Amino acid sequence: MKKRIKSLSTKIVFLIALISLLSILVIFNVFEKINKKAFYAVETEKADLVLSTIEPLIALNIYLDMNDKIESTMQKLIENPNILAVKVLKNGNVIDEIRSKDYEINISESFTVEKAIFQPNSKNEIGTLVLVYSAKNYKELVQRYTILLIEIFIGFTIFYLFFSLYVKYLLSPLKIIANSLRNYSPNKEVTIPFIQANNEIGLISETLINMQKRILQYAKKQENINHYLEEKVSEKTLELRKQLYTNSLTGLPNRLSLLHDINGFHDGALLIINIDDFKEINDLFGQIAGDRILISFARALDNIFAKEDDITLMHLSGDEFALFFMKKPLLDDFIHIAKKLIDDVEGMIFNYESNELSIRITIGGAFQLEEALEKADIALKSAKKQKKSFLLYDEKLNVEKQYKENIEWIKKLNKAIEENKIVPYFQPIFDTVSNKIVSSECLIRLIDNENNVISPYQFLTIAKRSKLYSKLTRIMIKKSCEYFEHIDCDFSVNLSVEDIMDEETIRFIKESIKKYDVSKKIVFEILETEGIENYQEVSSFIDEMKAIGCRIAIDDFGSGYSNFEYLLRLNIDYIKIDGSLIKNLDTDTNAQMIVETIVDFAKKLKVLTVAEYVHNEAVNQKVKELKIDRTQGFLLGEPKEQLTL
Repeated sequence: MKKRIKSLSTKIVFLIALISLLSILVIFNVFEKINKKAFYAVETEKADLVLSTIEPLIALNIYLDMNDKIESTMQKLIENPNILAVKVLKNGNVIDEIRSKDYEINISESFTVEKAIFQPNSKNEIGTLVLVYSAKNYKELVQRYTILLIEIFIGFTIFYLFFSLYVKYLLSPLKIIANSLRNYSPNKEVTIPFIQANNEIGLISETLINMQKRILQYAKKQENINHYLEEKVSEKTLELRKQLYTNSLTGLPNRLSLLHDINGFHDGALLIINIDDFKEINDLFGQIAGDRILISFARALDNIFAKEDDITLMHLSGDEFALFFMKKPLLDDFIHIAKKLIDDVEGMIFNYESNELSIRITIGGAFQLEEALEKADIALKSAKKQKKSFLLYDEKLNVEKQYKENIEWIKKLNKAIEENKIVPYFQPIFDTVSNKIVSSECLIRLIDNENNVISPYQFLTIAKRSKLYSKLTRIMIKKSCEYFEHIDCDFSVNLSVEDIMDEETIRFIKESIKKYDVSKKIVFEILETEGIENYQEVSSFIDEMKAIGCRIAIDDFGSGYSNFEYLLRLNIDYIKIDGSLIKNLDTDTNAQMIVETIVDFAKKLKVLTVAEYVHNEAVNQKVKELKIDRTQGFLLGEPKEQLTL
């Protein structure tokens, strides 16, 4: 169906007519309202003038009690055809009233004007003069003016109508030219009218004809160019396709090629090969050396499997290669190929300059094509985690399930952060002599959708892997400082080395301490096993916090390698003895000796000791016997949403 083209000239004419009509209507309406008010004002002024003229005379007659004179004056006044009635009031009472013979007929078209009557030569009001004035003259004026405006409106409408038709006539040649160009194509010459017209239309026609000639010339050239480009595009497409599916370093098929092949076969198997600790080669000898070894390794693998028509060698990325089996081999053969490859690679020597380098590999295998790449990758990661050279994907590995659980936990953490459901719980710390609460540890909790309180052991490790850990730390810092702003009690917050190394987190900590004015209350607990290898950073952080009045505790001391020299070099205030030493303190003599040594050492340094995991009375008594300064544990107080002092 041919599309109907809307005429531009019709649109222009319609727009002119519409604008003109609206303009006239607006002007008509405005003028009518203005003049109606003016006419009404004139008539009102006439009535006021009449009242102003007779008011002194009426006032004198009222003042002299000459009522007959009042009536005589009113009789003369009523002779005016525009005055329908006159009424004189004194003290609110009508003393005289006269109506004209046309009163009843014209009362509906009238208006009333009142004027106060004042005592002669005084401002004392002695009465009121009421005049009923005919609006007949006002109506006639308005009617005559309305007729005049309508005549003007009709005149303007006719004028704009003819003007619009004239504009349409002037634009009609453009419409004819446009119709002649409707089916124009670069290879087809069309006849354009009005070329001889001695005006703008003729100039447009001439310009279009010249453009058409140039376009015809260009179209012929374009045909030749297009043919040339088609050939080049075909060549480039093949080149790009090769680049898309080929690793640029080794020239082997890449990961995208592997995915394409997996989708194209119904049966097969996959081995992913990863070079162990390849980063160390790059770090020690440089990237050029690493690239050369990758190229040599690729050639070595290619030589091993050159005669295997059903096996394709691929270079997935960096230090990762793959063997794609287009036909599923026997399982024993599949495993044998993987293990033999591991042995063969161990015997390979790669030369770079004067260095002889050897490598080791880890292999992950998938014996089915469905999600083969993901499953082989899971097997590879599991092999590395278990320090094995080869693992075949097995549902019993449960790695896939663990990955899904981790993803769910990340979603839960993000949602909890968004919904403000990451909260601190407070566990009291007691003085062993007075048995009074002297401090509180702020422990992170997650509140799920069912309002269950989730322990950090379920999500903290995942938070570190997903880079949400710093957000959790900042939430704990803010909420803990805010909670203890107006509470007279010390409180401690746990920090990891990751927190101490994060400049944004440290900046946030300083801002929060200043905002809530808690520098004299807050204690930072640093995990002992994490801090030893980062002495310089930890020491700088401790000095910076101590300078503003904060205190420092080493947490979980005794859980691993406890470096006493490390404690000597740090300016700390507390040692929190790990729960693994405290939980069996009443029965474990080895634990007692270690704890006793820690306590003696701390006392010499004038550092307070805190026993964690005090879970029964026997342990509590042993803690007091060993003269540990403070205690903490479920026996004394569980972590709660609110701290009860």
